[in-house]
Amino acid sequence: DLQLRVAQIPDSTTAVGYRFAAAARGLLDYMGAVEQVHKPVHMPDQVIGFHKGCRGDTARPLGNSTGTNCPAIMSEGSICTAQCNSGTAANGTFMCLSGKIRLKSVCQGQGVAMGDKVLFTLGVLASECPSPGQLRTFLANAMNVDIETVDGVFCEAGEHFALSEDDARLAGHPMARILTIGGEFNTPVDDPRDLLPRV
Repeated sequence: DLQLRVAQIPDSTTAVGYRFAAAARGLLDYMGAVEQVHKPVHMPDQVIGFHKGCRGDTARPLGNSTGTNCPAIMSEGSICTAQCNSGTAANGTFMCLSGKIRLKSVCQGQGVAMGDKVLFTLGVLASECPSPGQLRTFLANAMNVDIETVDGVFCEAGEHFALSEDDARLAGHPMARILTIGGEFNTPVDDPRDLLPRV
C-alpha cells in the first residue's frame, strides 16, 4: 500500500498528490510541476529519470567495518555493502540511485532494526528547498503515515529556471529552481509494493 501511494505523489488528482502539493505550497513561495525521477523502489531487508553513476567512496559504513566493497564508480541501481572486521555479513546495503548513494549498511555490534523500505526521487520546480524537517512533515502528511516512517530525506537545488509570466505573478518573482527531492519510507505494511503508485 505505501509503495503504491509513493507513486501517486506527482499526481495532484490523487489524494496523496493533492496533500503533497498543498503542503509544499504552504511552505514555498512557488511550486510547479512534480515528476518521478525514477519509479519508487522496494528494497526488502534494509536498515530502518536520471541515470548518473555514484561515487562509491561516499558510502559510509556503520559499525565495526574495514570499509565497503563499493566500486569507485557505481552504476545506477547497483548495490554494495559494508565489509565487517569480523568477516560476518553486513546488515543492509548501499544503493546508487539517481546519482546518490542511498540506504545504510551496518556491521554487527550495533542495535539494528531491519525492515523494508520504499525509495523515491522527485524532480520539482519550486522557489526553494524546504528544510529536512519540513520535507519529512509534508511527506508524512501527503502519504498519511507517521513521521517516523519517513527517513533519509534530501532536497538538492539545481539550476534556476525562468517562470512563465502567469507563474511569475503567482510566485511573486520571475525565477524558480529545479529541485531534486527524495527519501525513504520504512514500510509498515505486509506488501510494500502497494506504496509504489502513491509516490
